[in-house]
Amino acid sequence: MGRDIAPGGDGPLNDRQRCALSNEEDSVAEVTSIERASTMWELVEARAAASPDAVALIEDDREITFKQLRDLSERVAAGFHEFGMRHGSRVTWQLPTRIETVVTSLALARIGAIQNPIIPIYRDREVGFVLQQTDAEYFLIPGDWNGFDFNAMAGRIIAELGIDPTVMIAYDALPQAEPYTLPPAPTAGDEVRWIYYTSGTTSAPKGVRHTDQTLMAGGLGLADALYLTVEDVGSIAFPYAHIAGPDYLMMLLYRGCGAVLIESFALDVAVELFSRKGATMAGGGPAFYQMYLAKQRTQPTEKIIPSLRLLSGGGAPKPPEMYVEVMAEMGIPICHGYGMTECPMIAQSGPNDTEAQLMYTDGKPVTACEVRIVTLEGVVALTGEDGEVRLKGPMVFKGYTDESLNKDAFDENGWFRTDDLGHLD
Repeated sequence: MGRDIAPGGDGPLNDRQRCALSNEEDSVAEVTSIERASTMWELVEARAAASPDAVALIEDDREITFKQLRDLSERVAAGFHEFGMRHGSRVTWQLPTRIETVVTSLALARIGAIQNPIIPIYRDREVGFVLQQTDAEYFLIPGDWNGFDFNAMAGRIIAELGIDPTVMIAYDALPQAEPYTLPPAPTAGDEVRWIYYTSGTTSAPKGVRHTDQTLMAGGLGLADALYLTVEDVGSIAFPYAHIAGPDYLMMLLYRGCGAVLIESFALDVAVELFSRKGATMAGGGPAFYQMYLAKQRTQPTEKIIPSLRLLSGGGAPKPPEMYVEVMAEMGIPICHGYGMTECPMIAQSGPNDTEAQLMYTDGKPVTACEVRIVTLEGVVALTGEDGEVRLKGPMVFKGYTDESLNKDAFDENGWFRTDDLGHLD
């Protein structure tokens, strides 16, 4: 099954993705001390201890190891704390994909702030709605970035809505202080400290409530499905503020591999950087797959990214013929996945799947995700029979910020109703 449905997540069932899942069971890897971490910050600490000198993030010619990432994030957490942020402070951030953004998010996790990431492409209407509904105390922005003045937008929103968040630039320079000034890190991984919003193309955006543990479970499911090792180098060419951002970061922390960050995607820039840095996994979704394939066709006798071993992503249905063309012309598989804002990982194809699975399904349900297909008559569907996809598991969200939406979101047995149409093979 596979696609992230955060954009336009409220459409009717018949307008939603039809998808197929493999019902084969994944083998569960031996639980390690890293996998026993109960909060995101505990996971950061565990990985820094296990792989201190391994490269975690790469951006242009900058690199940061897992230990450096931990240390810098803690210093920035102390800087934020000195600025007034506390456990439970409501912090909205609208930042591009770069090392400082990951550091900012981890620093807020170290404090225990309630984070509300917003994708940088959103403007006054969407941002104002979110700032007002979350009652944000702080609004972190990049300043003047990519031809747009975020400072001016913040000023307009504050004046129009009469709200009063503290606006801070969090781009090149982040506040830092000595970590000993910080209180102990939060230990409750089941506390709601993340709010992501659906795009609201068919109605008002919906605030989706997550915990460290729901996001960690999604990332572990992705890591298990893709069989990454410490030798792999991934890539984050999509907005890190998307629900897929923590998915990907948790995967890196669980497996000890790094990733190349792309702040503003341009195909030629990405291909050159991924080649130079030895990226083994790229993608993001079918539009990305098609761009890489088109680039490969300009030099059919030479691989555009020699180190690449697979494409992976979600966000939209993957045509079977796209898998065939990429495999034939690039020599690597597409491992497509399925997730949504409310459940960041549902199913994911892996490099060990059969050709038929990779072509015609979006993989098996990821580790610990339970999938049930329910027909329009309300009964559990037979194998191969279409119905509504319903979910249970540790990666499922903790309800909407608007509690009136929760009754219809879950059935009488506690299964989340995705409104997606699919089947188990």
